[in-house]
Amino acid sequence: MVWVVQLEEVVDGTVVSRTEVATLDRPRCLESLEDLGLRLADAKPMLASIQREIVTQQIKQDAARQSSCPDCGEGRQVKDYRVRRFDTLFGRIEVRVPRFVCPTPGCAGACAQSASAAALKGRSTPEYAATRAKLAAQLPYRQAAQLLADLLPVSGGAAHTTIRNQTFAVAEKITAQACERAAVGRAEKTQKALTLQLDHTYIRAAANEGGRHLQVLAGEVEPDGGGPRRRFASLADSSECPRIVREHLEQSGATQQTELTALTDGDEGLRNLARAAASGRPLRIILDWFHLAMRLRPVEQIAQGLHTRVPTHVAAKTKISDALEHLHWRLWHGKLDALGECYEQVREAISAFRRHAKGKPMSTGPRALMTGLHELKRYIANNAGTLINYHRRQQAGLRVSSCGAESTANCLINHRMNKSQQMRWSRRGADLLLQVRAAVLNGEFDALVRPGSVSHAANEDQHDLLPLAA
Repeated sequence: MVWVVQLEEVVDGTVVSRTEVATLDRPRCLESLEDLGLRLADAKPMLASIQREIVTQQIKQDAARQSSCPDCGEGRQVKDYRVRRFDTLFGRIEVRVPRFVCPTPGCAGACAQSASAAALKGRSTPEYAATRAKLAAQLPYRQAAQLLADLLPVSGGAAHTTIRNQTFAVAEKITAQACERAAVGRAEKTQKALTLQLDHTYIRAAANEGGRHLQVLAGEVEPDGGGPRRRFASLADSSECPRIVREHLEQSGATQQTELTALTDGDEGLRNLARAAASGRPLRIILDWFHLAMRLRPVEQIAQGLHTRVPTHVAAKTKISDALEHLHWRLWHGKLDALGECYEQVREAISAFRRHAKGKPMSTGPRALMTGLHELKRYIANNAGTLINYHRRQQAGLRVSSCGAESTANCLINHRMNKSQQMRWSRRGADLLLQVRAAVLNGEFDALVRPGSVSHAANEDQHDLLPLAA
């Protein structure tokens, strides 16, 4: 069967032109699924032909509209034609764009002007630029270029270097739009309390960056009691970090009266960042329970591995395990005095292992246990002012760990820039790509890049879409 695809131009219900754009030859008898319907190899040139015809007619109609001088009303003459190339999702289009000149002496329109000169700035359509940047946020640049070439009739602007440069341009536009939005106003819904989670991760640095790794800040802002979350990331040593965190707080509904709670792993730099971003708002800094529990877990594992060659060792191991279990429970309930009691109980029980050493050096297990317990004691002492009753906070439905920041570091940073992606990053390239990925993850990419387009609201599903695509 032969199918002829025609494109009709309709004006006021009347067909004014008809153009044949494609001829398709498909088998009449279906011998396999390969013969069913339209193929990608047929659709790509057909879409390119339709796009070329539509753009050509648009340029012609717009040129006819500008044939009269807007100043004197006289008919303008065509001075010359210039070839313009436009990269679109459906191919590169080359058209001859006329330049007009008004013959009236002294008229302001006497100079040559291109048709739609102000409207046709740039080489790529905004849709094409946004699509390339969104794909690059989820896939390596070469894979994004290959995907575009496989699915769409693109013929220009699809090289991986072009996609990278276009992604950087979109990232700069996102940053500018975010700054303008933050200057204009806050979020429509204000929040009484917000939880800010901060964490650090690392990515491989390019050879000319003066080090092997770049430290990246990952964070999440969530209203207390649940609600839409906002995720962000930036290079940790960037001077823009306080501004970025502050903007996300304000976009989440923070006012000067909003109570902020910052969950960190005890790093003083993260605490100072939270204080700078708070900008005078009430702020409470809490030590993340996850990192506190991870400090206690190695000590418990060492205690489980103590040998029990003699009965006294069995009793000592049981006493140590009970003391550590009790310590875990009391720290969960915010009782800081439990560590001193546990330390004395464990030190007393450890003496049983020393008495049966029979002149030989004590095994590494008891020594490692006391070393780990001493480090835990020092860690808690350094963060004593940020420990709380985690049980009570969890019962109130509030966050007790920075798992949101850990998740952000995983899906926003690691899936695209670490793990199986064996890449090295420049500071500029990493920071700009992070802004694009954050905008996609927060569901505001279209609103920032193409304000007139339909923006999909952020939802929980988007949290999983980026890691899968990356």
